Amino acid sequence: MRSIIKIGKRRIGYTEPVFVIAEIGMNHNGNLDLAKKMIKAAADCGVDAVKFQTFKTEQLYSRNFPGYEERKMYELPYEWHATLKELTECSGLEFISTPFDKESVDFLDKLDISCFKVASSDLNNYPFLEYISQKGKAILLSTGFSTLGEIEKALNTIYSTGNRQVVLLHCISSYPASIVDLNLRVINTLRDTFDLQVGYSDHTKDSSIAPIVATALGACVIEKHFTISQTLPGYDHKMSETPSSLKQIVEYVRAAEQAMGSGIKKPVKSELERLQTARRSLYWRESYEAGRLIDESMFQVLRPGNGLPPEMLNTLINYKIATSVNANSMVEMYHIDWKVG
Repeated sequence: MRSIIKIGKRRIGYTEPVFVIAEIGMNHNGNLDLAKKMIKAAADCGVDAVKFQTFKTEQLYSRNFPGYEERKMYELPYEWHATLKELTECSGLEFISTPFDKESVDFLDKLDISCFKVASSDLNNYPFLEYISQKGKAILLSTGFSTLGEIEKALNTIYSTGNRQVVLLHCISSYPASIVDLNLRVINTLRDTFDLQVGYSDHTKDSSIAPIVATALGACVIEKHFTISQTLPGYDHKMSETPSSLKQIVEYVRAAEQAMGSGIKKPVKSELERLQTARRSLYWRESYEAGRLIDESMFQVLRPGNGLPPEMLNTLINYKIATSVNANSMVEMYHIDWKVG
């Protein structure tokens, strides 16, 4: 049985409201004021959390990696984290970050973040997964690039520490991702295979289709990259949602989760209000005298449905009419001589 996962005060699960994350990542561009502005803008969009990335460039990239120096510029300084976390929480949101090195894991743990996000690129970094898992916090595990076998090995690594607080995030690690590559049915595959809560990290550009479909498929977490302007310099701004588009996506996700309902099949209040006028009852086709033997040809099945239901038609056959009836009148119980068959 899939367990509900707690992230801060929020319950994360299939039957809970979708947990929407605005992925700011490196879009702060090394500017504290921009980071603050993005948090406030994300809160106005109605999301549940903002997410950053915490790393030391020299512990993530080789010196020969293209763009090494630029990546260094996009580090989120440790000294900013407490300020941004406080602002996030004052805005009613959860502060989440993805660590990329053990030092950053330790730092975020001391900062008392509510969960760790693990990037798809680290799903097979099993020593790192083990290190994170030992902190005992919930883990959002992105599954881009991976096979089911690799996910299973990652989960076994996490479980070996006694930590079973995992939400898998289906993800296509292309930036931006094409609609035709999304394979959103994997959300169900992951849920059925691993019996875990499953969400979706979306990298499509300027599209609300994927988050809506993912919600309909039962994703309990939706993550979207976020910026205040797609024209800002940096790696992810061009494929990130702006405040107007993210707000619309959140509204669509909330509408989709409402539309999903409870799964219990029963008439809703609005249906009950028009049930009788929509369904049908038995009516006499012609006028008939008392004593006539009833056969099928004597009935019409018409609206409204506040009389005898159509299913009683065969029951009435071969009884006799107890009293004269008029054409097009509703069949009543007293019209039937129940003693004579």
